[in-house]
Amino acid sequence: MLKKSQFSALACIAALALSACSGTTATPPGPPVTTLSIATQRNAAQAALAAEFGVGILTLIFGQGTSQAFGGSNTLPVCNNGVKVSIVSGPTTITTTIDVFYDPVCTTILAHVVLTQAQTSSTTSTLTGTATFTSQTGAIIAYNSLSGTVTKSAGTTSFSVTGTAAPGPSAPAVASFGLSCSATGSSNTCGFGGIQNAGIPVCTQPGAVNCTAIQAVELGNTFTFNGTQNGNVNTGGAALKAYVSAPNAMTLSPGPGSTAWTITGGGNPVINDAGNFSVTTGQFNLATAISISLSDATADASATANMIGGPFGNTSGGVTQISNSAAASFLGVDGLGTGTVLFSDGHTEPVSGFIVF
Repeated sequence: MLKKSQFSALACIAALALSACSGTTATPPGPPVTTLSIATQRNAAQAALAAEFGVGILTLIFGQGTSQAFGGSNTLPVCNNGVKVSIVSGPTTITTTIDVFYDPVCTTILAHVVLTQAQTSSTTSTLTGTATFTSQTGAIIAYNSLSGTVTKSAGTTSFSVTGTAAPGPSAPAVASFGLSCSATGSSNTCGFGGIQNAGIPVCTQPGAVNCTAIQAVELGNTFTFNGTQNGNVNTGGAALKAYVSAPNAMTLSPGPGSTAWTITGGGNPVINDAGNFSVTTGQFNLATAISISLSDATADASATANMIGGPFGNTSGGVTQISNSAAASFLGVDGLGTGTVLFSDGHTEPVSGFIVF
């Protein structure tokens, strides 16, 4: 049913030739309605979340796994606004422990991260690490592990690691990922890749609200960026490709180049984004804010993800149709990557571990 103001506006437009609405102003039209499919909205939202996750973990490793000096001073784990960092440095090993809490006085643990760097030569070392994520009730809900190498030579610091993600320390892995970075002076180039089997709802568009059918798929993302460090802010350009395939069809491998990652077996990318990123770091070089903005003209979709109050702060963002500036989806997740995406047809889908299910 039309509201009175809407009916009056339509009557004015219809009767303009008779000057029936002389001296009146028509009600402006409502916001444009998106025609993006649910699948495109989901892919775009997933791309933005994957890029934010990649930037966050790359910043974590660069800040804690490669910036410390062997034989340097140790750091006591003092609570600082919900974060405790311990650094134990010896002649050939450095162990960094990062504890992030739900509360500023450090009583309820959110994330426990341990990174160990062991020197193997004057320029190289190994890097191993684990990250355990815990709910507010104390239950372990995610466990990541990684291993790789770090090189420091002629003013350039580089690392490349691979890892897995699982629901718990003894559970089978549900995802794999790779990360690489190279930094010289204030310039840095980094890459991230990840693949995971998942079950996603199948929805029709437009107007569908019943998305109960679940399709088994494999999701993949590759992400690269070139940044410039200015004080505690790193900004630059970014590119991301998102893939969807049958389960266990994709393979993740390093290259081309020293920092990029490639996915094979995923077919053509469903999202091929370009955009910008910004990372602000605080104490111990931990990210306190991350901003991601990506767009794909072919898919007619742009997406954003913005983390504030970090490390492991809340994220908000969404998907917009480029051609008509119509807002399509809205997303919100907490520091564990748990939350929801609200789609244009009114249904929501859960996010867990920064993956849209």
